[in-house]
Amino acid sequence: MPKISRYFIKSGLLYLLFGVLFYFLSEFPGAKWEIHLMPVYWHLIALGWVTQIIIGVSLWMYPKGKKSTPKDGAVLAWIAYFSLNFGLILRIISEPWIYQHREILILPFCLSVILQFTGILCYVLEIWPRLKPQK
Repeated sequence: MPKISRYFIKSGLLYLLFGVLFYFLSEFPGAKWEIHLMPVYWHLIALGWVTQIIIGVSLWMYPKGKKSTPKDGAVLAWIAYFSLNFGLILRIISEPWIYQHREILILPFCLSVILQFTGILCYVLEIWPRLKPQK
């Protein structure tokens, strides 16, 4: 299994753990949170857990074809990994406070959206050539 796949899968499992923790905290009886944790929970589960597990397994399982990639993974795959994860971390930090009208966090929030989009785009560009029909 390539190193990049292991990183995506392990990161996905960590996001699952933190997503369940955020859900537990947001639904804890008697807890009155001033911040909204449910949007963070959904991002942790959808983009953090599910998407990263899918990306990790697909980079591992889909053949590379004639294109030679290093054992550690292709540059586009690493850009996807770091962009997606930095974007998610920025989102986790900024999103709960957006609903509190903290304008200072608009910039990190917008940057998180750009980073997440960049990560997904790099993944698509990396995996697309591998999806050719067999001859």
